[in-house]
Amino acid sequence: MKRIISLCFAGFFATSLLAQSNVAAGIKFYGGSWKELLDSAGKSNKMIFVDVYTDWCGPCKYMDKHIFSQQAVGRKYNETFLSYKLNAEKEEGIDLAKKYAVGAYPTFLFLNSAGYLIYKVVGEREEKDFVNLVTEAKKQEADANNLGNMEQMFSNGNRDPLFLRSYLERLAEMQMNNNEALDAYFNILTDEQLNQDSTMIYLARHIKGTGTIVASYFIDHYDQLAETSKAKITNVLFGNLIRRQGIQSLSEKRLLEYSMLRKFSDKLVGLDSRQKSILNRLDLIYGGLVKDYDLIKKAGYAYTRGLLSIPIDSIRREDQRRFEKAMQPFVSGELDSTKIDDFEEEKKYMINIYSREISSKLHETAEAFTRLPSAEKQALKDALTWATKCGELMQDPKVSKKNIETLERKINE
Repeated sequence: MKRIISLCFAGFFATSLLAQSNVAAGIKFYGGSWKELLDSAGKSNKMIFVDVYTDWCGPCKYMDKHIFSQQAVGRKYNETFLSYKLNAEKEEGIDLAKKYAVGAYPTFLFLNSAGYLIYKVVGEREEKDFVNLVTEAKKQEADANNLGNMEQMFSNGNRDPLFLRSYLERLAEMQMNNNEALDAYFNILTDEQLNQDSTMIYLARHIKGTGTIVASYFIDHYDQLAETSKAKITNVLFGNLIRRQGIQSLSEKRLLEYSMLRKFSDKLVGLDSRQKSILNRLDLIYGGLVKDYDLIKKAGYAYTRGLLSIPIDSIRREDQRRFEKAMQPFVSGELDSTKIDDFEEEKKYMINIYSREISSKLHETAEAFTRLPSAEKQALKDALTWATKCGELMQDPKVSKKNIETLERKINE
């Protein structure tokens, strides 16, 4: 009897050990608060790894299920870091995601023991590449001029011009907010330096939004640049000031700011068709907010120009081409669809990518035109054509039902 009991106990003990080893196989994430994490890291003098995720992020779920759980990953990360999971849309995660300028998911942060950013990586990784991030993070930590050290030096008052330029480059590399550093650099520049195109071009390449002295100064003095200099910075200015900041201004109803940015966009040299299309979309939104019917019509006709003339069979062929291109990595075995949650649902979405692209423009414009007064009969009829075409493209009349009903009612009034 004692032997049986001993064997049972031994079996239970072995099972417990196995369970513990399985739990510890992957990354062990710290369970306390952010403050407690920093306290623990400071005491242990250990780097911090942070997985910034959201509940709806498919690649985040992939990392959780297939990468974080791997034994080799757990061994490397557990011996090197204190690891922490941070939901960017809940509780303390909201402010911390802003602090570390997280704009896509998953984002992986590697911090020193004091919580200063050392290294940042955006996007999912396979096991080998994810393990290799440890080596790069340790390499960055060993660099005396890593971002964390430079941030501390800046906070301690270092305003040497060469240091500030290096600091700005590091901030750009890690896609971090540089407002304070950029204004500090601007404040040490002489009038002679500011009159040079090379200085203005450098400043332009580091402007991320309107929240700096530099942005206001640059917009006011843009006209002094040579045309060749203006052309060099069009894309960066459009991307950071007009597209990113303009969309944010509209979404937050900062309409005076948007109006200023929109006027500035008209000065930019050499905008391409894609950039002009984005401006038309922004004008549609702005026109709807301020009831500028002339702007809505002007932007809407420009935004949808040529879409109705594209033959349906050409659209379907382009759908097929894009679908095959998207599926190619799965067909070749480069990617494994079984590791992607809801792959079949995603696959359905990818079947008609081009149709969605066209119908989205038609839908947005038709919806904007529903705000026009009933007297605008021709514009309302054109919008009805766009809304109907949108339903045909998506093979689902319900997507445009509300717009169609509103437009028909206004036409018949």
